Amino acid sequence: MISFALDDEERMIEDTAKNFGKLLRDGMRKWERDGVSPEIIKKYQETGFALIDIPEELGGMNAGFFKKVLALENMAWGCAGATLFLELPSFNSHILVFADENAKSKYKEKMSKVGIYIDFDNNFSEEKGKYTGYAKAVLGRDIEFFFLIKDGKVLVFRNFEIQRKKPLGLDAVGVNEVKLSGSEPEDVFELKDKGRYFLSVARLYLSAIDTGILRASFEYSSAYAMEREAFGKKIAHHQGMAFLLSDFSIAASACQLYLWKAAWSLDTKQENFFQVCADAFSFISENAEKFTVWGVQILGGHGFVKDHPVEKWMREAKTISLLFGGKHISQIHSEE
Repeated sequence: MISFALDDEERMIEDTAKNFGKLLRDGMRKWERDGVSPEIIKKYQETGFALIDIPEELGGMNAGFFKKVLALENMAWGCAGATLFLELPSFNSHILVFADENAKSKYKEKMSKVGIYIDFDNNFSEEKGKYTGYAKAVLGRDIEFFFLIKDGKVLVFRNFEIQRKKPLGLDAVGVNEVKLSGSEPEDVFELKDKGRYFLSVARLYLSAIDTGILRASFEYSSAYAMEREAFGKKIAHHQGMAFLLSDFSIAASACQLYLWKAAWSLDTKQENFFQVCADAFSFISENAEKFTVWGVQILGGHGFVKDHPVEKWMREAKTISLLFGGKHISQIHSEE
């Protein structure tokens, strides 16, 4: 008999992530303002989540992406920016999976200091081995190595200008603009699969975080709708609001199922994993953008003030939809 129930290990990961997500939720405004605290970083390291999906050759557990997304979704329910900050070294490490052994040994311990950008729009030009251009959104704090992915190769720079940006969301992780002005890479290594695996992992991570945001917004706004009264009854009991909450619930469940399918496609090395992960990110980010706006609207004017977290989730969903080529490039890749 086919079962979609989680096994004991998966349930343990989910429960641990839920408890950790509650810690992140309690301090989410602080993480957004000041960055993630050393205490939270230490507690995160104790969970072992960072190593779940990392191959053994890079020091990880190689336990699979399905278990990883269980952790990511429930952490992001607490705070998406803090989750992405904590997971960024793991996220970055996947760039080395299809790299040569020299690159793996050279950079695998430096992933917390790496900022990665995929040049979909040809923002960087090359002349006589030197590169000029800019990347508008590079994630990370204290970046020492800039990895530019271009034409299936990773160009490694240490000579670059960097400026911290004030993004729409994800302040906790750090969003930067990186500029090269006739800079020569100090190292170059090829990705054997031209970067398709790393891009798929990037989309899977972002999809999991978006799913956590979407669920958080639904739970909070629906609870509000069950408490707030208008015209003598709970606003959730008015027909228009009931339809809206029903669609909201369906979207949250659909996104979670598509996320799990995308994780399964990577874990089982399906031939179409690239298209599945691209389509999952496109679908999930589209729904997260749409329904987190609804989450704000359900609260009315209260939704726009920082007394309630729904405005934060709306901002973060929009920001995530723009990363690594955004949902529009994903739509193109899903049809390849």
